[in-house]
Amino acid sequence: MDIKDMIRLKNEALEFAEFSRRKFLSSSALAGAGSLLLAGSASETLGLSSARADEKKVRVGIPLNYGPFNQPWRRGCWQLVKTVLDMGGEPVTVRGEPSKQSEQEAELALLDRGIDVLALGIYSQESETAFIVDQAHERGIKTIGFAVPVKDSPAVLEDSFGTGLTLGYFMQNYLGRQGSIVQTAEDKGFYTPFDMEADQVDLMTKFEPRMEMLPFMPGSVSTQDQISKGRENMLSFLQAHPEPGSVAGFISWWWPLTIGAGQAMQQMGRDDITMFNHYFSDQFLQEMASGQYPIVFSTDVPWHLIGQRTGEIAMAMGRGEDVPNIHYRVPVTAIVQAEAEAALAEVQAMDAAAIALLAEYGG
Repeated sequence: MDIKDMIRLKNEALEFAEFSRRKFLSSSALAGAGSLLLAGSASETLGLSSARADEKKVRVGIPLNYGPFNQPWRRGCWQLVKTVLDMGGEPVTVRGEPSKQSEQEAELALLDRGIDVLALGIYSQESETAFIVDQAHERGIKTIGFAVPVKDSPAVLEDSFGTGLTLGYFMQNYLGRQGSIVQTAEDKGFYTPFDMEADQVDLMTKFEPRMEMLPFMPGSVSTQDQISKGRENMLSFLQAHPEPGSVAGFISWWWPLTIGAGQAMQQMGRDDITMFNHYFSDQFLQEMASGQYPIVFSTDVPWHLIGQRTGEIAMAMGRGEDVPNIHYRVPVTAIVQAEAEAALAEVQAMDAAAIALLAEYGG
């Protein structure tokens, strides 16, 4: 398949995922090759008034629970902190580890820091943080979901099912709707969107008579070396499927597992399994751009948009504006291999800015 066909198929996949999904933005710029850095603001989209320096300084509590592999999360935290600052607010942060327990501990600690609004996220689901929300509301602290649903609160979320549709549509058409497929992600139950996306592709593939979905391959959690885990898992998988062509596609919902799997394929001299990825990082995009591994397609979540929108809505809530408890979703991003180099340059620029700003807040 040549580059023109690849891009056409990518755009079809994005359109397929969007046709029945309510868009968060009216712009369709994210359907392009790059365009990761979108303009526009939630104040424009949601009809909220802009903040001014002479208004009350709103204090927004923000847990920083990303780890060394969580570059997308870090970009979200960066934009959340930056947006609060740009709108005249004061970010109040607590640093933690990438786990539900650490995240909840950080959120509880923030309740005692004199905040007006608490952003909850990115791992714990609504039922797991309801007790924190209840405590916050009892103290007059408003709450918002940062990439997770939160009890009686607005939230800004990724479009998990839209992502599953996009990747699944591309994968099935690229492979001619035939062959065996295997999926991997972090361990089930660790990060809910991965479970949702894998289930979406399972459902899409179940009704394809010439396709088979092989048993899910667990991939550990973010506090562990997931590149090594991805390599170890793929080596075992290749030993169990030694015949070239016996497996058509490999779907990884988390970039370190993709890199590890690619290393294993190279080690075993295999290039017959087409790889499909979710989530961008500096290292992943370098590997994808190099063509070293057969990675033909990747979706991504524009976490910088999640952070920006969360910050804008949090500031509006802190100023007393009436914000409905709606789940706002950001659009899906996708690239093919030929577009990885341009995406890499944009990600590197964002990551450099994120590291510089978050260093002032314990990040």
